[in-house]
Amino acid sequence: MVRILNRSCIELVCLLVLAYPVFPLCADQQDEAEEPAVQSVNEAYVGWLELSGPLPDGQARYAWVTPDQEGATLRRVVKSLGRVARNESYAGVVIYLDEVMLNLSQVQEITEAINEVRAAGRKVLVFAEQYDLLTYLLACSADRIVLQRKGLIELTGLGVEEMYLAGLLKKVGLQADFLQVGRFKGAQDPLTRDTPSEAWSETMDRLLDDLYAWIVSRIAEDRGLGHEQVERIMTDCWTMTDEQYIERGVVDQLAGRDLIEATGEVFGNSFVWDDLLETTGPRQEMENPFAVFRMLFQEPQVRVRRPSLAMIHVKGPIVMGESQTDGTFGSSTVGSKTMVDALVEARDNSKIKGVVLRIDSPGGSALASELIWQAVRDLGETKPVFVSVGAMAASGGYYIACAGQSIYASPGSLLGSIGVVGGKIILGGLYEKIGVNVHRRSRGPLGDMFNSVEPFTDPQRAALQNAFDRIYEQFTDRVAVGRGRRVSNMDAVAQGRVFTGRQAVGNGLADKIGGVETVLANLAEQVGFEPGEYDVVNLPQPKSLAEVLEELFQMPGVRAPGMGVSQLIGTARAVLGERRWRAAAPVLTGLMRIQQEPILTLMPTAIVIK
Repeated sequence: MVRILNRSCIELVCLLVLAYPVFPLCADQQDEAEEPAVQSVNEAYVGWLELSGPLPDGQARYAWVTPDQEGATLRRVVKSLGRVARNESYAGVVIYLDEVMLNLSQVQEITEAINEVRAAGRKVLVFAEQYDLLTYLLACSADRIVLQRKGLIELTGLGVEEMYLAGLLKKVGLQADFLQVGRFKGAQDPLTRDTPSEAWSETMDRLLDDLYAWIVSRIAEDRGLGHEQVERIMTDCWTMTDEQYIERGVVDQLAGRDLIEATGEVFGNSFVWDDLLETTGPRQEMENPFAVFRMLFQEPQVRVRRPSLAMIHVKGPIVMGESQTDGTFGSSTVGSKTMVDALVEARDNSKIKGVVLRIDSPGGSALASELIWQAVRDLGETKPVFVSVGAMAASGGYYIACAGQSIYASPGSLLGSIGVVGGKIILGGLYEKIGVNVHRRSRGPLGDMFNSVEPFTDPQRAALQNAFDRIYEQFTDRVAVGRGRRVSNMDAVAQGRVFTGRQAVGNGLADKIGGVETVLANLAEQVGFEPGEYDVVNLPQPKSLAEVLEELFQMPGVRAPGMGVSQLIGTARAVLGERRWRAAAPVLTGLMRIQQEPILTLMPTAIVIK
């Protein structure tokens, strides 16, 4: 129960009531209807998909928000394209990319759905005012790429910037005292070195080589170009005119925003538009304000009405305790207790016949990862558990993934980072610079280990290294138990190495290339479900308003507008840009756990492709 402490809390609740139109609560949070009713007309239908901003990957974050209200999500987009592929009433679909922010795994999953549409004989047209590398990669899978007249194509190769902060820390009187297990882990390098280690450079070079080769191959194959032609286009595109884009085969057509000429050539002039992301559920206004508050504050419950599959979302840094909707840097966290409860719920519900773990996590707490691993294995003793990797299942994320029966990834997903890192930031030099004197007291062995003034002593470092070695041995044992003979050489895939999805399939860390809908379909086939005869239930349940308010007013500094932390984060977000910030936030949130848990299984770097 949340106690309303002051007027500002009441105003917040009122704002939430005004901000969200009221829909009937979907207590079981199952998928929206596969095939909405379509009026019978003589003309064919052409689907319309408009994608803008970030594309969420998962269920609604809040219990009072239905899937329709949350707008475009990855699964809604993929399912909508699947509807076009299966329904003969459709002539095809137009996808309008309006400054959408995608990651490489999302591009691949939407591409698979587009390929399904085209295989069914429907046409796919993609339109944008400008294309960057990822949106262009998506557009290449369509029948026709259309560009706004005088629009831009911004194709480049891949570039990575890595910041090494040892010099900065030294200037301000700080020192990082970290240990790691895994020669290629690299997690401590940005804080303890001025340049990358040879091992970390080897890891990054291997990743970039594979990602770049796959991207160039995809563009070349889809556009009927040679690899050298693609690279020349990347070199020249910044100086090319829109007409030259046509001449060089970069795009197929130029058009105005009305798209009349382009759609007329592809679909004819007699068709009916169908907004594929339009709200399909009945709208029900509630006149009784108490009914509104009851809906907002009621606890979500799972009601599985027929045989189903469950999809459990593991998104964000892994921490002990409950999952949090928004962490310090705006990144949701994966709590061990929340995850274990969801896994037990799926195990104990007799109508749930199989589970897909959808993982997009850089890792985090070693202990929390172990607790979730145990719960996944317990579930797997009674029901099949398949794993679908989004952008990454790295370090603790892979710790969890290897507990599943089969692991699916996209070519650009990141997997592995099997290693351990931990330590502390030493503030003694900073204290001296600003005139702070710290008097320390301790009792018992190692009582002063995590003091903030001095580095670890030799006995402390030896004790911590032994603990890290034990966790690393446990990590590799978990991988060996989960992957079995599929990983023939543990040392070749461990030691902190990171792999793309393609590489992971080759070395046994993953089983197949495929998106979440492919995983669901294969799991349904294994448990004996026919298409359309089962539901997909999302777990854990989204948070009720009471839980969101409770989190909000427990966050340190929420009521102190002058503290400057939010302003600092806002500045960093503006400087990095939204795409980079969204990729970096989970890693930053995970690193913050070093204050609570000295041993982490965390992927240290965010890789952003734009």
